[in-house]
Amino acid sequence: MNEVAKHEIDGWLEKAVRADLLTAGGLTEDAAALKAAGALLYPNSLRRKDDTVCCLLRLGSARALGVFGPGAGFSGESRSLPGGGRALFCALSHENAESLRALLPWTAPSPLASQKTTIGLGDRLGVAGPGHIRTLEDRKAAPVLAQQSVRELDLTGRSYEDVLDSATWAVFQEGYERPWGADGDHLKTEEWVRTALGIGFTMITADVSDYIHGEKAALHGDELLAAYAGLPASFRRTLDAEFLSLRLTLDTGEEIRFDPEGLARAALVYGEALDHAERLYRAGVEAAGEGGFDFELSVDETDTPTTPEAHVFVAAECRRRNLGVTSLAPRFVGEFQKGIDYIGDVKEFEKSFAVHAAVARHFGYRISVHSGSDKFTVFPAVGRLTAGSFHIKTAGTNWLEAVLVIARLNPALYRRLHQGALDSFERATAYYHVTTDLGKIPALEDLSDAELPELFANSDARQLIHITYGELLRNTELKRDFFSCLEEHIEAYWQALQVHIGRHLDRLGI
Repeated sequence: MNEVAKHEIDGWLEKAVRADLLTAGGLTEDAAALKAAGALLYPNSLRRKDDTVCCLLRLGSARALGVFGPGAGFSGESRSLPGGGRALFCALSHENAESLRALLPWTAPSPLASQKTTIGLGDRLGVAGPGHIRTLEDRKAAPVLAQQSVRELDLTGRSYEDVLDSATWAVFQEGYERPWGADGDHLKTEEWVRTALGIGFTMITADVSDYIHGEKAALHGDELLAAYAGLPASFRRTLDAEFLSLRLTLDTGEEIRFDPEGLARAALVYGEALDHAERLYRAGVEAAGEGGFDFELSVDETDTPTTPEAHVFVAAECRRRNLGVTSLAPRFVGEFQKGIDYIGDVKEFEKSFAVHAAVARHFGYRISVHSGSDKFTVFPAVGRLTAGSFHIKTAGTNWLEAVLVIARLNPALYRRLHQGALDSFERATAYYHVTTDLGKIPALEDLSDAELPELFANSDARQLIHITYGELLRNTELKRDFFSCLEEHIEAYWQALQVHIGRHLDRLGI
C-alpha cells in the first residue's frame, strides 16, 4: 500500500480508538458500537471465521479489507493494535479477493441452475454491486452480479478478474450470503470459455451468432432441399429420424411438427451454430466439470426472429448432444434495443413469447431475455407467461443511472459527458444496433441545468449515452472526473439503482 494509504491507516486507528471500536487485539462485536462507528466500516461486512475477523473498512475516500487475527493468505500493511494483537489493512486486490473467497465461500459465485428466477445485472463500472444487492434483498430472485462480455471488457479496459472481484467486494460489504452468479457473457470462443471459468465465473453465455445462417431461411422448394442434401448424409439421417415423425404438443396447446422443408430450413440455419455450441460446452466441461457451471445458449444475435419450430429444433438437438442447457435466449419478435422500451406490437410479442416459454418448460430450462433493460411494456407478460421461471439480462441501464446521478448533482460534468457522447456517437455505432435520431435530442445550450435529467426520458438521448460508454471511459480526464464524482455521490447512485432496478422487478412480478 502507498504512503497515503499508510497515513489513512493511522487516521483510521486513531478514530477507531476514540469510537471504542477496538478491543484488546481485535474489533468489538457490540452492535451499538458498530452502528456508532458506521463512518469507519461497513457493519454488515463484519465476519468471524475461526480466529480471524474480517470487515470492509473506510479509509478516507478509499476502502480496504481489515483482517484481525492470523490473516493467513492475505497481504497488506500490518499494524499493532491498542491493547495487543495485530491487524492487516489490505488493498482490494485480486489476490486478497481470492483469499476472501477461500475464507468465506459465500463471497464466491456459484451455479444457479436450481434457482427459478435469475437476473443478470451487468456492472460495467464495478461500483453498482451494493445497489443491486440492496434492491434484491427482499426479492425472490437470484442475481448474477458479475456479468460482462469480451466487448464490454475491451470498451471499459477491465478484466474478468476485476469484474469478479468487484462483485465479491460488494457481496462482502453488504453481508449478502444468498447464492449469486458470475456470467462470462456472449463468449464466442473456447479459449474465452476456459478463461472465464478458470478465473471463477460460474455461467457461460454461448454466443453462436457467427454460425447462424439466417440467409438460408429464405430458401424454398427444390433449392432448399438441394442445399439440405449437401449436408453430411449421417447428419441428415439422424435429423430425419428425430424430427420428421415428431409431434410435440406444448402445454399451451400448440403442436410443433416438421415437414421436410421445415426441417431442412432449421438444419441449414442452425446446424453449424449447434456444432459450435457443442464445442463451447465441451470446453466448459473441461474447465469446470459436468454440472460445474450454468450454460446459456444465445441465438438472439440475428435479424430473424426465432420461430417455435426453430426453438424446438435447437432445444432437441442440444438434448441429443447432451448439452446441459440451463437457459436459452431466442430472438423474439419486435426489437429489444439498448436502454429503451420494447419496440413492436406487444400483443404479438405476448402470443409469440407464450410459445417460447412453453418450449423452454418442455425441455427443462429457463427462457432468457437479452437486452432486458427498461422493457417495461413487456415485463408483465414475461413474468406471467413463465410463472416466474426466467432469466433476464440488464447492463446498460446501470450505466445510464450513474450518468443520470451526475446530471442531477454535477450538471457541468454531465454537459462534458453529453458533448463527448455526441462527438463519439458514430464510432460507438460499430458495436451496437440502435435507431437513434440525434436530431430528436434537445441541444445542450437550450437546456437549463435543472432540465438536464429530463433527457433520460428521451429514448434517443438514452441511446446516445448508453452506447458511448466505452468512448467516454477512454477519455482519461473524463473518466477521472466521472469516477471522482460518482464516488462522492455513491450512496445516491445505489439508491437510484434501488428505485430503477426495483421498477424492473416490480413489473416482472418479482
